[in-house]
Amino acid sequence: MRREYANHGAGSAQKSWAFCPSSRDDVASGGGGAARPSAMHGAAMGGYSVSGYVNGYNPTLPAYPPTRAQLEAARARGGGAPTGPAPPGQRFRQATAVWDGPAPRGDPSKPQPGTPYYVNTPKEEVFDASKEAKDAHVAGGGRLPYCGCDGSVAARGLAAGATHVRCGNSRDGSLKSAGEAIAAYGREKVFVSAKLSPDEHARVGEAVAAILAATGVGYLDLFSIEWPVQHKQGTTEIDGEGSLEATWEALEKCVSEGTVKALGLANFSVPAVERLMKVAKVKPAVNEVELHPLLAQRKLVGVCRRYGLLVVAHTSLANGDDKLLKHPKLVQACADAANPQTPQALLTRWSLQRGVPIIIEDEQTLDECMKATTFRLTNAQKVLIDAIEPPPKDGGVRFFHPAFDFTFDDPFLGGVYRPGLDLVPN
Repeated sequence: MRREYANHGAGSAQKSWAFCPSSRDDVASGGGGAARPSAMHGAAMGGYSVSGYVNGYNPTLPAYPPTRAQLEAARARGGGAPTGPAPPGQRFRQATAVWDGPAPRGDPSKPQPGTPYYVNTPKEEVFDASKEAKDAHVAGGGRLPYCGCDGSVAARGLAAGATHVRCGNSRDGSLKSAGEAIAAYGREKVFVSAKLSPDEHARVGEAVAAILAATGVGYLDLFSIEWPVQHKQGTTEIDGEGSLEATWEALEKCVSEGTVKALGLANFSVPAVERLMKVAKVKPAVNEVELHPLLAQRKLVGVCRRYGLLVVAHTSLANGDDKLLKHPKLVQACADAANPQTPQALLTRWSLQRGVPIIIEDEQTLDECMKATTFRLTNAQKVLIDAIEPPPKDGGVRFFHPAFDFTFDDPFLGGVYRPGLDLVPN
């Protein structure tokens, strides 16, 4: 081994630079001994190390710009290399600039740090009546109109354009007048639905026959279970002897007989929907529930859609309660200069834009509700109305309750567990 490589510190560039010919100033600069080809190459390159690093520096790479502190230290020494004498083979390049300031702004067209993601106001959607969905497909082949009315206001509702008439159960006193209004308008142009009351689960066939006889409609486009429980007639006591599965089997028989085209649910929670979906041969097409900004039922709507159920909203105006109709955010949305509307019109439109058909139950608000088919919510109105929804741990506000004792399921039971609920502060 050559003398100059004796005691070579294996693995240490800081120890090996003195033994590397191309790293020594006398060789790299041509002074001293004869310059070998590698050394001459090193001189041409300004000095480099065979090992790649010399005193922690890699001279084959551009030198780092000196820091402000290094420049000030060099200035105090009266000039020269900013970090002191350079290691053999290392030549500091002259600094051309100092980095001492904020990070570069980058692309000025993109949001800056600390600013909202949307720098510009999102584009408003323009209302186009030709592109508005007027009905939705339901299992069984029918089309359920987005705007419907209760059987008690059938004549006025049909005249206003609400082509879905939702009748009550077999004891509903408005069945006859609803049937007359439907016949006058044209049976084939109207979607007719009715309900099975909680005390009729054991007499499904009789209930359907009574509704058809009273209305004279010939068949029902949709027949729904009004509540996921049954009780004894004339009482408020829940009947634990019957089963939901047996009731559904009787409803499926009505479909096979042709008296009913599609089956539905009403006031069913996520667990109740999932329970029925496990046994149903004829799948339910609809779940009609109370739905408004104070009870948005987001999880229920999502789970029903995954199962192919269309969610329909009843009590969408909270039975006229001021808690909703005079809510400060709704009042503010009504006063939007770009789209001033009444609370009834905005609440109805809010459901329609969610893809949720509605049932209009009050004749006094029918015209205002039907105006919802002539406009779209502005972005500001949508944000305000969405913000009415209470925090998950507070729960929604219900304005519709049955005449018998009934406990609603937790709105977050069933379906996919929502871990975010646990993160909401108390």
